[in-house]
Amino acid sequence: MNCPYCQKKMQLGYIPNWSQPLQWLPDGKRPSIFSFTAAKDAVPLRNQFRPLKAHGYKAKAYYCIKCKIVIAPTQE
Repeated sequence: MNCPYCQKKMQLGYIPNWSQPLQWLPDGKRPSIFSFTAAKDAVPLRNQFRPLKAHGYKAKAYYCIKCKIVIAPTQE
């Protein structure tokens, strides 16, 4: 997918829905094992700790390194 702002290729990854901070991760990278920290390769989207646990969900999303924007498709 190309960035709608700069037209450069965006990196495919995902947004996990677990107990970590809201973050975008590149495909193949796993969230941190610590619920209060973002993973090493993550791009934090919101940095707020929430102790709720939800395992197994993730949303496909694209990240533009130049524009610092994440785009996630929605369900139809």
